[in-house]
Formats: sequence, C-alpha cells, structure tokens
Amino acid sequence: MSIEFRGLEDIEATLTTLTDFNRLEAALDKACLLVERSARQKAPKGRTGELRRSIQHKVVDLEGVVFTPLEYAPYVEYGTGLFAENGGRTDVPWSYLDERGEWHTTSGMHPIPYMRPALNENREKILRILKTVTGGDLDIIFIYRMGDKFRSVVRYT
Repeated sequence: MSIEFRGLEDIEATLTTLTDFNRLEAALDKACLLVERSARQKAPKGRTGELRRSIQHKVVDLEGVVFTPLEYAPYVEYGTGLFAENGGRTDVPWSYLDERGEWHTTSGMHPIPYMRPALNENREKILRILKTVTGGDLDIIFIYRMGDKFRSVVRYT
C-alpha cells in the first residue's frame, strides 16, 4: 500500500510565498515602528501631549503607514497662514474660537515638522531592514500625505 501526494510542489511554493509575505510584513512593521518612535520624539508636546500620543502605524496588504488621526496635525507639520510652507492664508490676521469658547487672533504659526524628519532620518535603516527580506531587489515608494492632502512621492530602487 502506498500513499501518493499530488501537487506537493504547489503546496511548498504557497507555503514559501506565505513565509516570505509574513517576513516582509514583519519587516514593514519594524520599519514603521522606527518612524513612529522618531515622530513621537520630534512632535511638539503641547499642553496635553495629545499629538505625540496619537502617532501610530499600521501594516495592511504590504503597505506600511505611519499616521496621526488628529485633524490639526498637518497644520503643525506644515504651518499656517503667513508661515505655512508653500504659501498659506494671506488674509491675516484672523480670529477663531477654541474648544473652551475663547477667541484668539493670529497671523499663523511656523511649521514644526516631525513626520518628514522622522522618515528622512530613518530612510537608510528602513531600506536595510527591507533589503534583508527581499534580497536587495527592492522598489520602495515613500508617500508624504497629511490628512486628505497629497504632498509628494519619493521613489527608491
């Protein structure tokens, strides 16, 4: 009596692919964690530390994302009004009502970049981490996006 397995090569190839997928996903998670930690250190503490605490990461479908869900985060990163990168509001000063019901007048705020520097200072480490899994055959795209606003794309091969 004998037992014959057919399609074993296909099963082995699938398991190898799954293992590679899991290794790459773990590497992406490690790379994102580097950027997350660095961004948390660089983000201004403010009164409550809310911005720092809100920075997080996720890896889904081999895409790693470091982000903050806070609506005001892009204004901290890029500045506002007269001081905004790439131009901002010019009808200054303007007034706004804060969450405590107090009025404030401003001409804007200077940018305090924390996400972009976090990525830039870890870029080489990220590439090394991912190359160990891919064997060096690598095409990585870094996308700077804050909120719904698309900012720029940097491609490394």
